Amino acid sequence: MMTNEKQERARRVFERCGPVVKTNILRENKLFSRDIAELVSSGMIRKIKTGYYIWVSEENNVTDLELASSVIPRGIICLQSAACYYNLTTLNPTAVAIAVSSDSMRPVLPAYPPTQLVVTPAASFELGLVKETGVHGKLRIYDRERTVCDFFRKRGILGEDLALEVLKNYMNGKRRLQILFEYAGKLRVKSVIKPYVEALI
Repeated sequence: MMTNEKQERARRVFERCGPVVKTNILRENKLFSRDIAELVSSGMIRKIKTGYYIWVSEENNVTDLELASSVIPRGIICLQSAACYYNLTTLNPTAVAIAVSSDSMRPVLPAYPPTQLVVTPAASFELGLVKETGVHGKLRIYDRERTVCDFFRKRGILGEDLALEVLKNYMNGKRRLQILFEYAGKLRVKSVIKPYVEALI
C-alpha cells in the first residue's frame, strides 16, 4: 500500500512538472513502476499513452492542444487546430492536428485527445514555429501566417472555401503581409494567395 508521503511526493512532482509527466521524471523522484500502478489504480493519475501520465484532478483544466503537445513534444500544432486557436475559423476540429517532420519517427498517438498527424517536409518544418504559453506550459504551434499558407497548400483536401475563410479572418486582424508573402514564397503558394490578399486590402 502506498504511503501518504509517497502520494504527497507524487502530487508535488505533477504540480511542478505537470500536468502531464513522463515515467522517467517519476522515476527520478523515486516513484517506481509499482508506485505508478498504485497511483493509477487509486484514480489519482491516468495513463494517456505509454510513458505519459496526467494528474486526474487537473485533467479538466488542460486543453486538448496542451495535452497533445505534452505527449508529442516535437510536434507542432497546425491547420484547423491552429486556425481555431487564432480564431481564424468557425470550424470545430474533431481531432488535434499536429505537424511532424518527414525525417523523424512517427510518434505513438495518445488514447486521448483524438490526434491527426500531418507529415511535413523537414526543410519547412520549423517555418513559422512559435512557442505560446498555455495555461499549463508551452504550446508549439505555427503562427498565423504559416497557418494561412498551410490552408492554401492543402486547399485541394480541405477546400478552397475554408482557405478563403481563414485568409479573410486573418486580413481582418493583425496583418504581417511581408511575413505572409515570405512564407507563401517558401511554401510555393505565393501566386495563389497574392491576388486574394490584394482583393481584400
